[in-house]
Amino acid sequence: MASGGQDEQRGWVDRLHDPKLILWWSVAWAVGVMALAPLVNYVTPFLNPSYNNQWTPDIYWRLVMYWHGGIFIPWVTVLAVLVTMKFRLDKLVGIPGRLIKESVFIGGFFAVPIAGIAGIFDVYDHFALGIPLWTQIGAFLIGDEMAIALVVGLIAYLRTSGGIRKVGMPYYTVLTGVSGALFAAFMGHAGGWTSWFGPTPQVYSQYINSTMYPVLGYYNSTAVQTFTSDLVGSHSHLMLVSLMAGVVALVALTFGYDKWSRNSRRVADFGFGVMVLSQVGAIWIYLVSGMGNYAIPTFLQSGLNGVAGDDIVTGVVGLGAVFVLVGLLMHSRAGVTREGKPLYRDPLFLSVVAAWITIYLVIPVTGFYIELNEVFYQNAGATFDAVFTRFHQDFGFFVLPALVTLLIALESFSVSSRMKRYLGYLVVPGIAVAFVFGEAYALSTATISPASVGQVYAPFSLGAITLDIAVLGGVLIAVGVLVSAVYLRTASPPPAEEKKE
Repeated sequence: MASGGQDEQRGWVDRLHDPKLILWWSVAWAVGVMALAPLVNYVTPFLNPSYNNQWTPDIYWRLVMYWHGGIFIPWVTVLAVLVTMKFRLDKLVGIPGRLIKESVFIGGFFAVPIAGIAGIFDVYDHFALGIPLWTQIGAFLIGDEMAIALVVGLIAYLRTSGGIRKVGMPYYTVLTGVSGALFAAFMGHAGGWTSWFGPTPQVYSQYINSTMYPVLGYYNSTAVQTFTSDLVGSHSHLMLVSLMAGVVALVALTFGYDKWSRNSRRVADFGFGVMVLSQVGAIWIYLVSGMGNYAIPTFLQSGLNGVAGDDIVTGVVGLGAVFVLVGLLMHSRAGVTREGKPLYRDPLFLSVVAAWITIYLVIPVTGFYIELNEVFYQNAGATFDAVFTRFHQDFGFFVLPALVTLLIALESFSVSSRMKRYLGYLVVPGIAVAFVFGEAYALSTATISPASVGQVYAPFSLGAITLDIAVLGGVLIAVGVLVSAVYLRTASPPPAEEKKE
C-alpha cells in the first residue's frame, strides 16, 4: 500500500514536470482571472484613490495587484518554462536540473492560481487582515525562486554546452534579462515592506534618512514616500524591460536562430550585444536611483520638455531589439515553416511581428513624443497624458509582450496551419484596431478627467465611440488568446530539435 501511494504521488510529480501542462495551465488562469475584470472593477474600482497606500499615494494599489495576479505571474511562469525548453535546462543533471523542475514547473503550477485568486481580493494592503496580500507575496516568492533556478541552470548550461563562444548571443540576453528581473524583484519586496510596515526597523529608517536627507534636506513622511515611490517605480521599469528583452531572445530561438544565414545572425547578434550592454546599464541606473538617491537626468530638455535618462537607456534596449527584428525579417525571406511554407506568409509569425512593431509605436515612439511635448501634456493635455499612461502600460508593457510570449509558446508545439490562420485572423486585426483607436482616444478624443481615468461621461461622444472600438480590438485579441489556451490543452508534444554541434 505504501509503495502504491508513493508511486501515485510520484506520478503526479512527474506530470507536473510536463512543460505543456504548465503552459496551458498558466494561460488558462490568466484568461479566467482577467475575464473577471469587469466584475472586479464594479465591486472594487481599480482606480479608487482610497485604496492607495500611505507610503505610495501615487500608485493605484488595486489595479497594480490585480495585474500582478492576472497577467504578471502567469506571464513570468510561461517565460520560465520557455527558457527551460529552449536551453533544455530540465535535462541538466544534479542540483541545477532538480532546482529547475521543482521551482519552474511545480512552483509555477501553484504560484499562478495563488497569485490570481489573491489578486482578486487584494484591494489594499491591510484588506481582510492582509491575507490576500500575504498570499500574493507567497506567489511572488515562488517567482523569485524561479529566477534563481534559471540563473543557476543557465550557468550550469554554460559549462555543459561548449563554453562561452558556443552558447550564442540570445543566451546572454536571456541571462542578463533574468538577472535584471531578479534585482527588480528584490526592489519590489523592499517597496512592499515599506508599504506594509513603514520605515521600520530602525536600521532601515536610518538608511532612508541617510539616503534622502542629502538631496531633500529633510526627513519626514514625505521623504519616505519619495524613497518608496522611487523604489517601486524602479522595480516596475527594470522588471518590464528585463522580461521584454528575454521575449526578444526567445522569439529568435523559436524561429530557428541557429539556422539563420550568416548575415541574418550578424545583424541580430549586433542587436543582442547592444541589448546586453544596455540591460546592464538599466540594472545599474535603477538600482542607484531606486535604492539610492541618484537623480536620473533629463536629456533634450527645454523647459518641461525632455526625455528621462532611464527612458534613454531602456530605449537603447529597444534599439538593439530593432536589429534583432531586422535579422528575423531577413531570415523570413528564405525561412520556411515546418510545413515547408514561406515563413513571411505564416499567420503566427506575422502576428508576432505585428505585436513587436506595435510595441515600438506605443512605447518609444509615442512615449518620447509626449515627453518632448510635456508643456502641453502637463497642462492643457493632462487628460490625454493620464489616459496614455494607462494605455501604454496596459497595452504596450503587458498585453502585447504577454501575447508574443503566448504565440512563441504555440510555435514551440506542432501548431496546425488552420490554427495559425484562426490566430492570424483574430490577433493581427485586433492589434491594429486596438492600437489605432487606442492611440486616437489617448491623444485626441479622451472625454474623461485625469482624476477619474476610466469613467466616460458622454457615452455617445466621439471619445466614447473611439474607446469602444479600441476595446473591440482588445476583445479580438482576447478571443485569440482563448482559442490558443484551448489548443494548448491538447497540443502535440514539442517536436524534437536537432542538437547544435
